[in-house]
Parts: sequence; structure tokens; C-alpha cells
Amino acid sequence: MTLYNPDYLNNINIFNSKELDFLDSLQKSMDLNLFLNDKKLNEKFSFDFIHSSSQIEGNSYTKAETLSLLDIGITAGGKKFSDAVMILNLREIYNEIINNDFEINKTNLHHIHSIIAKDLVKDLGIIRKSSIGGITGSSYLPLASGDRLNAKMNYLLKQATQIQIPFDKAVYLHNNIAYLKYFEDANKRTARTMQFISLKNDKIMPLILINDDKILYDAYRSAMVAYYESGDYTLYKDFFMKNYEILSDFFKLLNDNIKYSKHIKRR
Repeated sequence: MTLYNPDYLNNINIFNSKELDFLDSLQKSMDLNLFLNDKKLNEKFSFDFIHSSSQIEGNSYTKAETLSLLDIGITAGGKKFSDAVMILNLREIYNEIINNDFEINKTNLHHIHSIIAKDLVKDLGIIRKSSIGGITGSSYLPLASGDRLNAKMNYLLKQATQIQIPFDKAVYLHNNIAYLKYFEDANKRTARTMQFISLKNDKIMPLILINDDKILYDAYRSAMVAYYESGDYTLYKDFFMKNYEILSDFFKLLNDNIKYSKHIKRR
């Protein structure tokens, strides 16, 4: 078994200078205000956020079934009701974090979890009351519930507020919230949402997975297992940078289309 290691929370220097230069070059092509204010673009990214997050969790809904549920409220026959609830909760939290500003603090962490896990777990937005026997597919054994787990979350959030580099801060929050397993369930969904909020707060386009790809989802899971067992950010950094570049390429095409449309109108 791989036991909880408190040293993970002290590693706040995540991306090297070359990686940060690369990420900075990508984010410069992505207009956060365009994303936040363009209704059609926001709707597209809303679906991508919801579908990718649910697929990472093993949700059985296809893209078409997810669209039907979100657009007209039709649940897919023969599928678990909890899968539909997961998707609807993800839509609610997406709308919350797009339309409101959230500081990175414990109150907001609990609030976010209470939305993501609504009707899926008994204890919403509070520290788990029991220990976790293990993590499926990993040798990692998280901390038992209690004062120490609570103290570690306090320390994690304090550390995050002291990180000056936005990409380091966002990934630190993501990996370590997932690592602590502070809640009964839905920890990774909460972690991905906090990563989104952190980048948005720093006026940087958040990571949204826009490719629907089983290999992509497996890569995410593998990166998290690697982090749980070693504290090594490498696989998750690779995952983040690869998919941030895909998102940047989409924005470049979008910007070209906008420029072309303006040019046509002037003629």
C-alpha cells in the first residue's frame, strides 16, 4: 500500500520555466472575455465541460444522450439514474462558476461540492465521516477522516493562496484536492472545478477538454493514479499541456473566423 504522504502538499513549484513559457504563449491566444460573454461559445464549452467530466467518472451517457438530457430533459433508457443526476449537477456547477466569482477558500470548496454531489452522496459539502479503504486501480490509502484530514485541507488551501504562478496554483489545487479525498465522493469533480475557478480568477482561460476521446480520459485517470502513488506531477502536466494546446488551436481557428467575418462585412 502507498500511504498518505504530507510532503506532497509542500511541492508548489510545478511547471519549469520552459513549460510556463509554452503555457503562457497558449493562453495569449485565448480570450477569456470572449469565452465568458459569447453565448454560443459558452454553450459549446458548457457541454464540453459537462460531458468530459462525466466521462472521466465513467458515466454511461453518450454525447447524444447527454445533449438530449440537457436540452429537453430526456433521460436515456436503461441507464442509471445517478448518471443523469451527475450530468445535471455538472451543468449547475458550470453555470455557478461562469456567472459568479468564487475565492479559493474552504467555504466555497464546500459549496461547490454540495452542488456537484447533490443527490449522489449523503453528506454534502462536509468532510467525510469515515475512512476510505482504498482507491480503485491504485495502491494509495488516503488519510482517515478526522482532525488531521481537516487540518491538511486547511494547509492545502493556505499553500495555494501563496502560489504566485497561476498555472502552478491551479494544478496544485487540482491534484491535491483529488489526493486528499476530503469528501465522501466526487473529489476529482470538485478538484477539476477548483482548477477552473483558479485560472478564471487569474484572468486566464481555464482548461476545458474539447475532444471526446476514451484514450484522453484514460490518460487523465493514469495521471492521477501516478500522482497518488508518487507525488510526481509529470503525467498530469503532460495531460494539461497537451489539452491546453488543443484548446488554444481551437481559439486560433475561432479568431481567424471572426477576422474573416469582419473583413467580409467591410467589403
